[in-house]
Amino acid sequence: MFINLYLKNYNLLLYEKNKLNMKIYYFLTLISFLLISCGSKTIKGELFEIPVDIDQNISLPLSEITEILTAVELELTDKSLINKDQIKRIIIFEDNIIIAEVFKILVFNKDGKYVRSIGARGQGPGEYNFIMNLALDEKNKRLFILCLGSSRIFCYDLEGKFLKSLYVPKIFIDDLYYTNEELLIIGHDINKDSETGIYNMSALLYRLNDNSEVIDSCIFRTNSFTGGSVSLTSSSNFILRGRTSDYMYYSEVYNERANPVENVLRDTLYCFKKNKLAPELKLKFKNDGISGGSKFIDLSNIYRSSRYVFSIYKNNQNKKNKYHFCYDTKTGKGYNMRDGYTDDINGIEEPVTIYPFNHNTEMFYYLHTNMKPDDLEEPNPTLYIGRLKK
Repeated sequence: MFINLYLKNYNLLLYEKNKLNMKIYYFLTLISFLLISCGSKTIKGELFEIPVDIDQNISLPLSEITEILTAVELELTDKSLINKDQIKRIIIFEDNIIIAEVFKILVFNKDGKYVRSIGARGQGPGEYNFIMNLALDEKNKRLFILCLGSSRIFCYDLEGKFLKSLYVPKIFIDDLYYTNEELLIIGHDINKDSETGIYNMSALLYRLNDNSEVIDSCIFRTNSFTGGSVSLTSSSNFILRGRTSDYMYYSEVYNERANPVENVLRDTLYCFKKNKLAPELKLKFKNDGISGGSKFIDLSNIYRSSRYVFSIYKNNQNKKNKYHFCYDTKTGKGYNMRDGYTDDINGIEEPVTIYPFNHNTEMFYYLHTNMKPDDLEEPNPTLYIGRLKK
């Protein structure tokens, strides 16, 4: 049933998006990226601000935001052991549940039965190592796999057959996203000024066609800092598909000493809307996350469904505790939680962290391991799939 629910939302989303001329859509989108990087205004009027009460710590039951929550027990075999702490992305497509970990990709059917693995770990042709993320081409049923420190993206079909490698521009790739028969690549490049010793980082967006050729590229953010490497505090979901728009959040940037490269909180979610990339909303933290001249909020992500806005962040003034934030645009109420959400539907005692499906933010998932009295070994985690209220 959960597959049908997912596909119902997914097909509605595709129908609404296909009414646009996608070629014009992405051309104008990239033009707007360039305009933003040059400091031009993209929208008029006030930006919608959502206050975040960082002193609040309450419990939010999933039943308050969830329409349906379904549990899928994932089969445990010698080949399908799952380490939920190493999962990078989960994709649901047709009757497949695709789970990407750091070193493997597993496919289960809609009932949780193990079907196959895709590819293999290694250094040889068509082998991958340390998966960072993956993107799905639904039309041609292909997976694009991004690995840490690699200039190649590996392409497989859903039967596990290696198809090709894509060589991308010499940048540090942060994420990839497939849409409209094009592969979007988000990454950054770092150059050192020989005179000042200052490092300059450019965040870039590339469009590749099906022949791995770069169609367009643009810079959408620049940073300067003293240090040779950077990291991002992101869940790796830089672009997510909502019901009527695609949304983008490029997270905070830190140097090799885990210090912020800039003292500005990146608190704005952008959307592709009316053929432009425009600010969608802003999370309003106390003093904009600055105290004593230093940034104390580490913001990992911002994303939204048609009704809710979500975020995860750390408060360095409060023992660097991780907080989860949810805002209901229908009621105007915000929920700030230190540990996570409460699954009162299934009676799970400990708080849970929910994650969006990057191709449909109306749906979310989380994993939890349920030990039974007669279990002789720890089973695979159970996958919980929820549909948000509208």
